[in-house]
Parts: sequence; structure tokens; C-alpha cells
Amino acid sequence: MKITSRMLPPEVVQEVKDRVNAQIESDRKNLMLYKPSFHYLSLTERITTILKIGAADREKIRHDVNSGTIVQGQCYRDCHQCCRMSLEYEVEAFDALLSCWLNRAKVSAAHLTGRFAGRNGWCGMLENGLCAIHHYKPYVCLLTSPSPRGAEKGGCYFSGESKAKTSVHLQTMVATRRMRLLFRKWLPELPEFAGTNMNQSFIWAVRKMKPPE
Repeated sequence: MKITSRMLPPEVVQEVKDRVNAQIESDRKNLMLYKPSFHYLSLTERITTILKIGAADREKIRHDVNSGTIVQGQCYRDCHQCCRMSLEYEVEAFDALLSCWLNRAKVSAAHLTGRFAGRNGWCGMLENGLCAIHHYKPYVCLLTSPSPRGAEKGGCYFSGESKAKTSVHLQTMVATRRMRLLFRKWLPELPEFAGTNMNQSFIWAVRKMKPPE
């Protein structure tokens, strides 16, 4: 799933574009300072460099979530509907790689124990009813929470309530668009989507991050 501009007011879409365009130009100049040319670095080196940019953005978002500047939606108690693979998320490549990068130990351990290969229909990072990588979960998870008023009051689209609203935050939209454009420009050999569900995407990301032997 990708949050699209159709979900946002036109003025918000324009603000996101303006802010990201300015950032991308600065990113381009900084990346081209690498010698040899950034284009000629190995795939692993390019991925790592760009993920560091994404990690810095994510730290700012985590700080704002913890401070209450960004208000996240509250889910139904013990629901976990969004953690079910039946939703068939199309997880973007940058999102899977960034989450894998920020949660290296936990994601690698889950991969080694085969939790992403299970057929129980749940995300392999769900442990005892809780997200094991909550602080650095993929943007697709962060962006698809119910209304900030709470699921009980605002409803939840992912539980089948078609009139419910999802909460979308400007800062997260800026960060995801920035990463999307950086990947498109500097990592064109990577696919747009890592997989059709979270488990498949994490398997792809772990394999892609593993240095060649």
C-alpha cells in the first residue's frame, strides 16, 4: 500500500512537494561530493548511504511521536488487523530496507528462525500481540493507523469500516516522498515494491542488505 496524494488536501500535497524538492536538491549536491562519483559506488554502499539519510528523518519522527507533537491513532484492543497478511500490503523497497536497517538485530533474528516464512497469516515481527519493532516499524504501518480520536470513536478502515479516516501526518509524508525519490534517482536497479506483504518484504530486505560473500 502507498499513501497517495489523493488522500490529502491539494495545499498539503503542494507543501510536501515544495519541501521535498528543496531537500532533494541538497541531497543531490551532498551525494555527488563522494569520490568516485556516487553513481559508481557499489549497490551496498549506495543503499547504506541513502538509508543513513532516511534514518536521520526517522529519528526526528520518533522524537515527535514520543513528545506528542505527532499524535498516533489508537487501535482496537487486541485487534492486530493491520498485522495480518490478508491485507496484502505492497511494501515499498525503501520502506522494507529502512526498517530492516533500523532493526537489524531483531529482523535478522526473525529471519534466521523462519518467522517470516510461516503460514499463520501474521507479520513475523508480531510478538505476544505486540510489534517487536514498534519504534522503527515501516512507514506503511505508521501511516495506516486509525483516526487520532481512537478506533472506538473514529473507526478503522482496515477493520472494514469504509467511512473511517486514517491519520496522515505531513512530516511522515515528506520523509517517505524524500526516500522514494532518492531511491528512484540513485538506486534505479531496485524494484519499487519489495513484496506484496510484510513478511515477503522483510525477507527481500534482509537478503539485499547482506554483503556479498
